[in-house]
Amino acid sequence: MGAQLTRSARQFALNCFHQRFAQLTPRQFARKIAEAWLQEHCPPDYVPGGSEVSWIQDSIQLAVELHQIFVAEDIPYYVTGGVAAIAYGESRTTQDLDVVLFVSRAVVPALASALEQAGFYVPGVDDVVSGRMRTLQVTQVDTISRADLIIADDTVYEQQKLARRQAYRLTNETSIYLASPEDLVVNKLRWGQQSQSEKQWRDVLGVLKAQQESLDYEYMHRWAPEFDLAAVLEQATVEAGVREIADRQWAMAIYPMVNRAFEIAQARNRTTQPSFNLDIVDGNLYTLTRDGTAQTLAVIAKADDREIARYDLQGTVLASSPSLNDRQQWRAIAQRL
Repeated sequence: MGAQLTRSARQFALNCFHQRFAQLTPRQFARKIAEAWLQEHCPPDYVPGGSEVSWIQDSIQLAVELHQIFVAEDIPYYVTGGVAAIAYGESRTTQDLDVVLFVSRAVVPALASALEQAGFYVPGVDDVVSGRMRTLQVTQVDTISRADLIIADDTVYEQQKLARRQAYRLTNETSIYLASPEDLVVNKLRWGQQSQSEKQWRDVLGVLKAQQESLDYEYMHRWAPEFDLAAVLEQATVEAGVREIADRQWAMAIYPMVNRAFEIAQARNRTTQPSFNLDIVDGNLYTLTRDGTAQTLAVIAKADDREIARYDLQGTVLASSPSLNDRQQWRAIAQRL
């Protein structure tokens, strides 16, 4: 659907430009289209080859062609940005393709040569090799399709994203690698925080709304604080209508710690029994209450006497409503346990 939207938008633009600029020669018209579609990324002397049939190709097809080059050059990668957002739920057009490469800068000249042989315009190679830039901006000459090839940072999180990339088949012969939807959400929140882009926020909400229970919210909540995004991620889950799912996953994740804390307190004779079949563990920050009659185990925040999680005695989540502070506190409790 995303591919069709892009092709339709490009065809519509071509039809309108033919009427607006009927006086231009074919070469001038090709240059005009390239300037409109590539904008500030249009190379000074670039005139697209191919024909109008090839000009309406979309960035998703471009990903297939680049995949073949990366495989031939033995370069691990994943696609992120707008194309990944389309794949995971936000059906829209996209102007370019964002690809993260896990490659030494010393290999960039050989990659650039392979790209040029495959019909790409590849400027700025020396700047990427020297480290002055980390993005190789390439344009496919015959299709006016552009890709940003981003050299991955050498961080634990980038390696985690590479390990979690997912392959999706686009043709009978070819699959491409996409960033996982969870990593895409975190990245889009980071980009949105830097650029204040409404588009990034729409992409995040689109992915959350479409993916729902299939997402690992605990993974996202684990990494969001690293980039000061915990509150923003929580806001996104509320606006997308998936907060309840995220809270339930959190409660499922902490249940082994809740149960373990209760067992430790019992072993140390630190439980009280104010009434029959009611056992209470009074901790520094939370109270654990096991009700044998109701067959429930509840976690209550002492600061405001608020129930943040409730389970049956088999560990099934019955209710959950953690705050950001609760999430942080239980991460610390888990480490101590």
